[in-house]
Amino acid sequence: MNIYLPNNIYSSIFESIIPKSEEINILKKETALLANQLLRDESSIALIPSLELINHNEFFISSKFSFSFDGLLSYAYLYFTENEKSINKIFIRADVSINEIILTKILFAERYSIYPEITLDTSNKISPGNDYVVSGDENFTLWDVHHGISFADEISDLISLPYVNFLFASQNRNSLEYFNNLFTEVDAKIEDNIDNILQPLNYSDNVKSFIKENLGSIYFELTDNEIEALKELIKLVYYHEIIDDIFDLNLV
Repeated sequence: MNIYLPNNIYSSIFESIIPKSEEINILKKETALLANQLLRDESSIALIPSLELINHNEFFISSKFSFSFDGLLSYAYLYFTENEKSINKIFIRADVSINEIILTKILFAERYSIYPEITLDTSNKISPGNDYVVSGDENFTLWDVHHGISFADEISDLISLPYVNFLFASQNRNSLEYFNNLFTEVDAKIEDNIDNILQPLNYSDNVKSFIKENLGSIYFELTDNEIEALKELIKLVYYHEIIDDIFDLNLV
């Protein structure tokens, strides 16, 4: 069975507790490609951005595991120019997903009552005068997250629940049931072994310390609280007229 993961530090942490087996093949893909990978490989599982469900609500999703955040740890961070009087344009860059594209618009409308132009930035260079939403591991290689604002924390505050950023999904119910049964007590196992998990990963000591210090703000298990949060996220997208109807979740 193929399991497709985005290539970021949180996926690497979760990957460390996936049982080693000849039956399991772990593959890394750009985040924006993961949902389409499920369409091509119907028996596989992929960790997809949660709002991919608005285009693929037929996907089965794990009722046990997800990546959710409610604090300083985040898949994306906002970086603003100092002392600016207004924000007219936001550049979204790096390993961008549908979540950042949609939720950036909603966030600025809901929290700040402003409607900046959203632009995808494919440049290799960072312009000091621009405002950015940066997705994925670029935050830990080219940026200082201590000078950024946690995107997850902002969305979590908006819905008063954890931000369910990623879901394990499949077109095949049996594959997902098999996956669900691979693990127990994932959050506790990761917390108890975080030093050994982080040690071989290719990140700076400062990044590893940041992850360890804030590990309590990421949840790898999907509980009733996160399911309610996911429903609220979908309602938020509906209220902003991005989708025409609220749909049911195909939880397995």
